[in-house]
Amino acid sequence: MATHHPEHPSSKPFILFTAGATSYELVRFLCPRGPGEMLLARRHYADTPGDLVVIKRLQDAGDTHGRARLREEVKLLMQLSHPAIAQVFLVRVHEGSPHLVMEYVEGHSLETLTSFAALRRRPFSEAFGAYVGAEVADALHHAHSLEDARGLPLGIVHRDVSPRTLRLDVHGRVKLADFAMAWAKLPGRVGTEGHVVRGDLAYASPEVLARQPLDGRSDLFSLGVVLLELLTGLHLLDLEDVERAALAAGPVPEAEALLAEVPSWLPAPMMAARMACLAPEHVERATRGLSGPMRAILTRLLRREPAERFQSGLELRDALRGVLGGLGYSYGPREAEREGAQVRRDARSRRRSADVLRWEDPARSESSRRADSPRDA
Repeated sequence: MATHHPEHPSSKPFILFTAGATSYELVRFLCPRGPGEMLLARRHYADTPGDLVVIKRLQDAGDTHGRARLREEVKLLMQLSHPAIAQVFLVRVHEGSPHLVMEYVEGHSLETLTSFAALRRRPFSEAFGAYVGAEVADALHHAHSLEDARGLPLGIVHRDVSPRTLRLDVHGRVKLADFAMAWAKLPGRVGTEGHVVRGDLAYASPEVLARQPLDGRSDLFSLGVVLLELLTGLHLLDLEDVERAALAAGPVPEAEALLAEVPSWLPAPMMAARMACLAPEHVERATRGLSGPMRAILTRLLRREPAERFQSGLELRDALRGVLGGLGYSYGPREAEREGAQVRRDARSRRRSADVLRWEDPARSESSRRADSPRDA
């Protein structure tokens, strides 16, 4: 899709669009994201500069019905009210393209933080993982439990719980972002094409890759993949055991037509083939350096069958808070902010040393490859 931001900085503000007395000035382009792009903007109220927001500019919804459906979905998602969920403020169709205005969270994405952890060659503490996981699980429970005006469950599924959509703000608080295109049970809803995988392919659940019906347990699996990476530096589908099993088993015929909406480090059919070979023993071996309680949580979270996982975000939250309670010391936003800052300092120190991995080193894992150029959205 075409971008409309100026190629060169200008002293004159570039206004993306206006909504009533509020105008949105482009600050900078952040990144492409799925069928659109992410922009950083500043709100102006009657020519008075206000706060920063993130705008997700999507491709044209197609027709009047599609645009109306999008507005209805976002209106419902604006009901989400949880301290660990970045708020969706507004949807505005401008020049044919829907623009979703969302809360800007000052801080770092977990993608950036895991890249720094990989660069320093030491993952995060179990306390950090338990804290982050419990906050996200509680936020997901709130979203999964949302009901419509008649008291009927909306069945919201985020579909993109990943290091890119999780942020640690400058005060150590966790935020789950980009709920703007979550799935919900809305009458007449137009779904994604059957062969297209929404969200970050590398953190998709088995049922997403198999194109099966989704519920909140899919998001919990994705959170499990994030936690495994935070605590071990290993990615579930990059485990040597899983790769060998997939090579031996061969491709999954029904997955050959799969396409990824967001580019990843393996094509969608290969991801699906690896996921089809995932077994509990793979997760058990990957987590052998963790404590018994945390191993038990991850092993249960990363089951291929939804019925064998935690059945709600609330259940998972309580299990992770139990891990925190057994540490013998408190761990919260202040401690998380300190640990995140220490990881960044360690990584920068290592990068300055002669011991930093080189780009051409073939032995690096995927997380290490991403670590060579930490970035943020």
